[in-house]
Amino acid sequence: MGDLILCNQQLAAMPYYIENVSLNVYSLDELCYYIKNNTCLLDADFMDDELCDWVEHELGLPEVAENLRHIKDGGGILSEFTGCLMSACGYCTPEEQKQIRNTLQDMEHKSAFECGKIKADRYLENQKYINSITEYRKLLQSEENEKPQMVGAVWHNLGTAYARQFLFEQAADCYARAYEKNNDEESLRECLMACRCNHDERAFGRRVEYFKITSEKAKEIADELSRCSRSDAICQFETMLDEWDAGDEKVWEMQLEEWKKQYRKDCMV
Repeated sequence: MGDLILCNQQLAAMPYYIENVSLNVYSLDELCYYIKNNTCLLDADFMDDELCDWVEHELGLPEVAENLRHIKDGGGILSEFTGCLMSACGYCTPEEQKQIRNTLQDMEHKSAFECGKIKADRYLENQKYINSITEYRKLLQSEENEKPQMVGAVWHNLGTAYARQFLFEQAADCYARAYEKNNDEESLRECLMACRCNHDERAFGRRVEYFKITSEKAKEIADELSRCSRSDAICQFETMLDEWDAGDEKVWEMQLEEWKKQYRKDCMV
């Protein structure tokens, strides 16, 4: 169990809305929590006048707001801006503040493409699949001068975002594009897996032929998916379904609603 953190900052009557995650925050503690847990999603747009005004008028911290404006208008960097916010709040420990500052400073030395990928990857890790797809697609519109390995990694992760929404045809196409860029066996393997998950044997065969995969390798990948389909977790799930009363519509309706709720959450922007 984690440590209990006492949050004693003033609550705002009107929240500050963080658009890229559709989140309202009501205190400096909540804002620092967001910064701590979403450091890789932050960019220069985070340093805006609206946030400074909110800190001044809703939180009643005019001195902090003035310092934030001084950093923003003076050409300061994001690590300074967030450092000012965290210094005014006891939510993050000095060590956590240092780690956040180091992460932001490291991103400041990366290219816009690399930072964009980090942001999209973070959305993917947090199961914000629509957000991640949008960000990956933006990156792929400006890939001309990027290294093939980096572009391939973007295509691969885009495929993963589609696969986790059960959009296996789109996922297979993305993994194929990834393999063409990075020549990574993992991308090729995932491409064929996606075809199998989509129950499209013709597409599986076309990919095998196009990429000149040996019959032994193709069988190995097909067998791997078959083994996965008999994993302990899936077998336990099937057993659970078998034990339910087929005539109890209420149980099935409740479970279906739970699955739909989770799917909608995963697809939420």
